[in-house]
Amino acid sequence: MSMIKFFFVVISLTTVIAVDLPRNWKVCSRSLPEEEFSKCLDEAARNAVVSLARGLKSFKILPLEPLLVNSVKIGGSQGSVSLRQEYRNIKLYGLTKNLELYNHHLELDNGCLLTSDSYNPQVDFVADYKLDGKVLLLPVRGSGKSNITMYGLKSHNELACEKYEKNGETYLKIKKYSVTFDPEKVKLNFDNLFDGDKAIATQLNTFMNENADLLFKELQAPYEETFSQVFTKLSNEVFSRVPMNKIFPPN
Repeated sequence: MSMIKFFFVVISLTTVIAVDLPRNWKVCSRSLPEEEFSKCLDEAARNAVVSLARGLKSFKILPLEPLLVNSVKIGGSQGSVSLRQEYRNIKLYGLTKNLELYNHHLELDNGCLLTSDSYNPQVDFVADYKLDGKVLLLPVRGSGKSNITMYGLKSHNELACEKYEKNGETYLKIKKYSVTFDPEKVKLNFDNLFDGDKAIATQLNTFMNENADLLFKELQAPYEETFSQVFTKLSNEVFSRVPMNKIFPPN
């Protein structure tokens, strides 16, 4: 289970004053035909995310390039990869660069669900790390700088939400943000493995990259959870301030 402390300012939903979306953000009328509405959401969502590369002070959102996360801890599993991992001072690069968002579908009448797919050419997870455990029966330990790079990252996003009333307006709140990753390639690099023993560290980094697909599958769920919690917080910073009918106008 990940333990994440964000650098976002925490604001209570009950005390946030309603504001308008930034003027350069596109909105899509729910009265549009379904296919046209979906394509409109594709463009609107992409433009909104890309615009957050430098942050948005009025919504208390810090820059997404890079996105800062304080720490992530991952306990050792019982599979072929049993690694206790701790990452600190995390920087995520590439979340907005050449981003593609598509296949949006919004359901507000029967429940509340927003789904989409996305593509990032490259996402870098850069952090200070500590590792201790085994990979395919090989002992692994070390601490230092790390870079986990996902190339050609395809993601599927599902945002389960709920509606609530505040000051005579209907708002949305994300209850669960599920994301699944499908990278074309993963590259791993951990400096200072085995306390700087370069010969062993080089061999282990080579071995880990030769088995990167297997390693990533073992560690995928905790990484997905990290992203899910980050983007739940980001989404609610917007949804808690802007009424539903201003984000998705009925006509």
